[in-house]
Amino acid sequence: MGQEKNRGRSKSEEKRSLIISAAGDLFMEQGYENVSMDGIAKLAGVSKQTLYSHFGNKEQLFSAAIESKCEEYQLDGSLDNNQRNCRENLEYFCEHLAQLIASPEAVQVLKACATEAGRSNVGKLFWEAGPAKIRLQLHEFLSKQQQLGILQIDDIDQACSQLIAMLHGEAHTCTLLALPCSESGSNLRDYSRSCVDMFLRYYEV
Repeated sequence: MGQEKNRGRSKSEEKRSLIISAAGDLFMEQGYENVSMDGIAKLAGVSKQTLYSHFGNKEQLFSAAIESKCEEYQLDGSLDNNQRNCRENLEYFCEHLAQLIASPEAVQVLKACATEAGRSNVGKLFWEAGPAKIRLQLHEFLSKQQQLGILQIDDIDQACSQLIAMLHGEAHTCTLLALPCSESGSNLRDYSRSCVDMFLRYYEV
C-alpha cells in the first residue's frame, strides 16, 4: 500500500514534502527568527544544496509550510464544489477552517508570529500565505453566490470578517491559553454549522 502511494510521487516531490514538514516543525518549536536553513536541512535529512534547489530562502519555505497546513485541512479550493449547494459548501469550509484555527500547530505559529511582530516581516508572510488566501476563497465564493441571487450582501469584505470571526470560538481560545475546552466547545462540527446557520439567516435571499 505504502509502496503504491510512493510510486505516484517523484523523489524530488518526496524531498520537498520532507523539507516542508521539517520546516513546519522547527518554526512551531523555535519561532521564525531562531530557525536556520542549516537546521531545516539537517532535520529533513537533505543537503543544503537540495534545500536551496527547492526554496530560495527561508521566507519562501515559511510560506510553503503555512500553505501546506491549509492544504492538510482541506482548505485549498474547498469552496464552490459543484456537487454541493451554498449551505453545504459553507458548512464544509467552516468546519475545516474551525479545525485549523483551533489546532495546536496553527496556534503555536500564531504565537510565534505575535512574539516577533515588529521585529521581522514574519506576520506579513503568515497572513499572505494562510489567512489572506483563505479569506480570498471565501470572498470569491460569496461574490458568486450573490451573482446567482442566492445571497444578498451589501459588504462582502465585512461578511467575510463576520463569518471567520465567529469561527474563532471557545476551542481556539482554550488552545491559545492551554486550557481544557468544554464538551460543547470542542464539538467543532456542530459549532461551525451553527455559525453557517446564523450567517445564512441574515444573508440568504
